[in-house]
Amino acid sequence: MKRIVTPSALFLSALLLVAGGAAAQSAGSADFSRYVAVGDSLTHGFASGGVVGTVQVNSYPALIAQQTGAPDFQQPLISEPGIPPLLALVSLVPGPVISPRSASPGAPTNLNLPRPYNNLGVSGFRVHDVVATVTGNPLIDTVLRGQGTALQQAAALRPTFVTVFIGNNDVLAAATSGRVIEGVTLTPLAQFQADYRTIISTLRGVGANVAVGTVPGVTAIPFVTTIPPVVVDPVTREPVRINGQLVPLIGPNGPLSLADRVLLTASSLLAQGVGVPAALGGHGNLPDDVVLSAAEVAAIEARRAQYNAVIRQAATDFGAAVASIDEAFANAAANGIGVGGGIEYTTDFLTGGLFSYDGVHPTPLGYAVLANFFIGAINARFNASIPDVDLFPFVFGPDGSGGATVPVTGSGSFVFTAAAESSFRFWMRIPTKQQLDEAERRRRPDPGVGSRPAAPGGPRVDPAAPRPRRPARGR
Repeated sequence: MKRIVTPSALFLSALLLVAGGAAAQSAGSADFSRYVAVGDSLTHGFASGGVVGTVQVNSYPALIAQQTGAPDFQQPLISEPGIPPLLALVSLVPGPVISPRSASPGAPTNLNLPRPYNNLGVSGFRVHDVVATVTGNPLIDTVLRGQGTALQQAAALRPTFVTVFIGNNDVLAAATSGRVIEGVTLTPLAQFQADYRTIISTLRGVGANVAVGTVPGVTAIPFVTTIPPVVVDPVTREPVRINGQLVPLIGPNGPLSLADRVLLTASSLLAQGVGVPAALGGHGNLPDDVVLSAAEVAAIEARRAQYNAVIRQAATDFGAAVASIDEAFANAAANGIGVGGGIEYTTDFLTGGLFSYDGVHPTPLGYAVLANFFIGAINARFNASIPDVDLFPFVFGPDGSGGATVPVTGSGSFVFTAAAESSFRFWMRIPTKQQLDEAERRRRPDPGVGSRPAAPGGPRVDPAAPRPRRPARGR
């Protein structure tokens, strides 16, 4: 069922809040007098390939703080055009081109806050980073500032309430790099479990109530689902058919199946004809780095399900609320999100309104929806009546700035440029193609001079069924 929020309901809600005051915003048994958020880029407020204050003010933790009246909620804000500079549509003709909007980054605006930030989400963080990492790149340093790990800083604030939304990057690297490598692009389950339970037990140990979020489907995000595994007419944007049959793109091992996925990073190659059959004017094979086989998708999703089982069990054991982001996202991907008046938002790339230009992170509207998923879970667990974030300004007002709803009606296919890909990989701490090649080389004996070792089709859970790979072509 779609989540329906009508303008009239939003207006009535606003009136009730004004009339009801604090009573309408009861947090029940939850205390938000010292609210802290721990997580990754989705907590940090990352959007369109970077972090910038105009989006951070609408991060889901900032919106929860707003709705609960949490005092002095501080974030590591970044000036325009962001760190790194956010992605933008630099051209619409002949087709949309997505690339960094500037060569010069922004800067922190409150770097000298004399205490840890309340929002300790760090872009690119995996679960282990929360308990172990203190530095790594300039964006990490703008959050942690040499004051210890995210978990240490969160505990030092003696929080009364903490939201924990971490685990996405423990599978995201596999989905966005096209490589499923245990211990490299996938976190081993035992390590994930140990680190996750350390986080929750530590926070509960300092007296905080906790709400956790599950990991959504990383193989169902626009970065993975936008480009079909078949040839598409660049003018009509409809699949090409020959004798009534779809024409598969050519992947690293030959024609792709409909169950395979082609990543957003393949767009620049496809624009050059790479992966298009020679009979239609194309040449060569799409490299493995821009393709996920059906087996790899299954392996990623199986590991994600295991992570979510760990998260839900930890929540049960430590009395935390669970925001089932995995289920909510699956519903949004299948049915969209309606806001009344015939207006509906979807997970479609560029036109859907919920995902930003990087195809992975939400728009401000998407973050508002995410905040409401958390609020619903908190209300249910702690007998609270925290009001939902009003979506009306994000749809019709200035809070929707930085979104990615684009009328893609011109001819030509979109291109996610090499500069956009390089920036995204670095700041999200996704291993480079060369690093992944080396990781695979180390894990398997070289079968012969001049040949690249085969890599697995899953997280080495079934080594008897490896997936052969062709040498990656340069871009």
